[in-house]
Amino acid sequence: MPYQQDLTTHPYLEAMSRVKGWPPPGTPALTVGWLAPEHDFPTALPDDAFLDALFYLCAHHSIIRTRGFHNCLLPHATRPAAICVVRRGDEEVRLGSAEIGVVAAGGELLLAPNLVFHYIEEHHYQPPAIFTEAVLARRTITPPAGVPF
Repeated sequence: MPYQQDLTTHPYLEAMSRVKGWPPPGTPALTVGWLAPEHDFPTALPDDAFLDALFYLCAHHSIIRTRGFHNCLLPHATRPAAICVVRRGDEEVRLGSAEIGVVAAGGELLLAPNLVFHYIEEHHYQPPAIFTEAVLARRTITPPAGVPF
């Protein structure tokens, strides 16, 4: 998916609802972390507890999987590998082929590419506070059984 400003309506929400039967029509779903090099974004040094929680979500709660990989297009000191692989402890995750979702305190679904972990860790992207709070609370989106995500 191309660049989306943070906290705007997810552009494919209606299609997902219609085709997959989830989320229910009218469910507010907002984008977080759909970055592109031609758009500025807020930065801050990431907190380790937040990175741990976010990594866990990327490793164990990725949804809306794609058939290919999206690479980070932001500038790097050295060009990253074609497929972004990150490690935390003994665990490894390939990023760029799925989304993660959390539920904000107000009930909104917050959907981000799982590449958001790389954006935060390497590029110091600072996601909106509503997303940080939901990740730390580990309020994951869990589609109902039988929904193909």
